[in-house]
Amino acid sequence: MLKKIINNLLQVKILLIFNIVIFIAKFIFSYKNKFSTNCFEDWSIASNIAKYGVYSEFIEVGSTAYKLPVYPLFLSAIIYLFPKNAFESIIIIQHIVYFFIPILFILIARLFNAEKIGILTGFIFLFSPAYFFYSNIIEVTNVFIPILLIWTYFYLKIYLKNYKTNYIYILFSLITAILFLTQIVVAPISILLIIYLLISKKLNFKNWISIVVFSSVFYSPWVIRNYIVFDRFIPTKTPVWQNIYLSYTSSVNILDDVKLISDKNSEEIFRLRRHVSEFEMEKIYKRETLKGLDGKQNIVFLKMAQNVLLLWYVPSRYYYDNSLKIIFGRKIFVCLLNVFTILSLIYLYKNNKKLFYLSILVFINFTMPYAIGHAFNTRFKLDFEWFQYFLVSYFVIHKLKSFRLLNLN
Repeated sequence: MLKKIINNLLQVKILLIFNIVIFIAKFIFSYKNKFSTNCFEDWSIASNIAKYGVYSEFIEVGSTAYKLPVYPLFLSAIIYLFPKNAFESIIIIQHIVYFFIPILFILIARLFNAEKIGILTGFIFLFSPAYFFYSNIIEVTNVFIPILLIWTYFYLKIYLKNYKTNYIYILFSLITAILFLTQIVVAPISILLIIYLLISKKLNFKNWISIVVFSSVFYSPWVIRNYIVFDRFIPTKTPVWQNIYLSYTSSVNILDDVKLISDKNSEEIFRLRRHVSEFEMEKIYKRETLKGLDGKQNIVFLKMAQNVLLLWYVPSRYYYDNSLKIIFGRKIFVCLLNVFTILSLIYLYKNNKKLFYLSILVFINFTMPYAIGHAFNTRFKLDFEWFQYFLVSYFVIHKLKSFRLLNLN
């Protein structure tokens, strides 16, 4: 009986039915909440693009390189097309984008003849409270995940040599540039994986260098634009010291020893952003951070340990929140997910070393930037939490097969 239930559930058509139900539920949830949302810098930049044709967060300050361009441009197109219902349109479109994410899981899994793993990953994603809610928020994570999954799909097609035309190199290069122009945090692991294509002889040097060249060409308009506008080389975006400064303010920390920047100082500094260029702000952030750290440099390591905890558990704003929605909607879910992730990694170490080491690299790649900076936002974890779902699904599916509870076909 149990075997029959499991095999009947782990079918594409059943996942699609649940996907449609969740999509409808998300729409109803948004409608009942009058499409209320939280929006941040991306929205400000997008609004100014649509209204003034200027890539700027604060018009009075001027042009910006504060945010990478893909998400603000995506938002600005929607604002331009639907000016009277921009919030509603963006949220609905993001719900639609999320509808395709479980399908991308299946397409990726099929490359390895492991459709059931993709289906289970899709189910976990659909029933994740955080992902259910997050497509209501105007944040880059909502387009970053599908772009990263599309990039992963084409990367694996090249890695497995599962393609018929060399045009895939140009397409993959374009997707790589779009990915890097969406979230630069993914660049280190992505570049390592691209290099691995050459080292592992999945590509000859000619085809590999064509990917590098085309990716650079597709990425270059952003760098050229920054040089023309600011007369300086800005390969990604401007904030560096801002994130480090913020990591010592009271709102992002749970340890008193790490709260080196006073609330009064942070309020005064952040008020300046509306009147001072981001380049001058970076100097201010650096000055104030070094002043706060003077004689307390060892606090850096305590902060990093704290941030790893906050990233893999819940951000500071929810750490002491024991309301039912936080406990059941996030804390218990994350704790169980982390336990199963550890079990999955142990299983991988014994049975699939290559995937084990890749997983460790992925987790390091997405953990270190927030350990150095701050882990104040849930979205930092959501950028890669879906990968945990994949690992757990890999582990569970293989265990079900070993217990003969899952058909092998």
